[in-house]
Amino acid sequence: MKNIYLFIAILFASITTFAQEGVNFRKLTFTEALAQAKQENKLVFMDCYTSWCGPCKNMTEKVFPQKAAGDYFNPRFVCVKYDMEKGEGVELAKQFDVHAYPSFIIIRPDGTVQHKLVGGDNLENFIARVEKGLNEKTSLLYMNQVYQQGNMSNLELMEYKNALSEADNDKEAARVYQELLNRLTEQEKTQKEYWSLYTDGSCTIGSPMFDFLLAHLPAIRKNVGENTVDRFIYKHYAKALQDHIIGYAKEDAIPVETLKKQIHGFQIKGQENLEKMLALAEPVSNKDIDKVAAIVKEKIPQTGAEELKLYAFAFRAILWTTPTPHPKHYQQVGKKLVKQTIANMEKKEDKLSSNDLVTYSIILMCMGENTLEKKDYIRLIALGEKVLPNLPDDDEKSHAQWTFDGYKKHVESNRK
Repeated sequence: MKNIYLFIAILFASITTFAQEGVNFRKLTFTEALAQAKQENKLVFMDCYTSWCGPCKNMTEKVFPQKAAGDYFNPRFVCVKYDMEKGEGVELAKQFDVHAYPSFIIIRPDGTVQHKLVGGDNLENFIARVEKGLNEKTSLLYMNQVYQQGNMSNLELMEYKNALSEADNDKEAARVYQELLNRLTEQEKTQKEYWSLYTDGSCTIGSPMFDFLLAHLPAIRKNVGENTVDRFIYKHYAKALQDHIIGYAKEDAIPVETLKKQIHGFQIKGQENLEKMLALAEPVSNKDIDKVAAIVKEKIPQTGAEELKLYAFAFRAILWTTPTPHPKHYQQVGKKLVKQTIANMEKKEDKLSSNDLVTYSIILMCMGENTLEKKDYIRLIALGEKVLPNLPDDDEKSHAQWTFDGYKKHVESNRK
């Protein structure tokens, strides 16, 4: 009997240890957390979250439960978390000016904020970010004090600006950013140490710093590294072109013609792909539906469903940006693309996945209203009856089945 009790005690201890492997968030009021931190000679780590915040849930469910997270945070902090929209969290949100989620605040036992950071991350990156706040000389509190004394070097000023951005203090970060730009020479702006000048959110296509980047591209690529710079430029232009292609470009967006001139003015890794996107963005911008339709027609047999979706979005973008009623020609072109797409699906039926079926349904919807005729629905229903029974039972299949059931209901409703 003693052995049984001993076994149960060991098992319970093991379960308790396992459960506490991650970050130990204590159920304390904020005042109690400060007192506990003073008693244990630690700092307070406060997780500010909301119930609807996706990144907050990711941190709670996937990052903080890790053993490595517990090993780092538990010896250093009294960890607490509060919903900023409930209970004590409402007043804490006001007290610490929390308006972005998740926010994480490092607080001294006397209530002084030592550091603040906004946004979730993977554990390795998150610890590196927290470490800056734990280190007094890279903490926001210390840098605030040094800045007030007017003793910051250019590099320190850049680190201060980055810390302000990390804390979601955009107004102050923008002011310090401009101060730094005024202090730097053109040659200094091309150096690796100041690369974060360009990764700042204000450095977008058409901004003065982005124009400076393009004008000094050879030097910056040499100093910073081709891969880093090329990835940055590619990301910005790919996003701008994609917005035009799928119809999401805002009224004040950089025109396609301007993007074209800039893209033709440099050679970076990924250039070929940018040229392909440009070839699609141009006719969309010009509302040349026949040219876009010709591109879609060419791509239907050549690409998989996921890639084809981008081309279908281009066709839809013209429909979106053209006042209704659309010219009859638009519907005629859409109907042809519908039939070509279904024929391609039938040809590939043995290789279609549940995800393919769902994606193709999106593609077909992009061809415009009333472009699917009764015989098109009948072909799709027949295809679904052949393909769906052989696919794995998962969420994607359920989605595909729901889509094809919708085709059946459409046909049945039109019989009545």
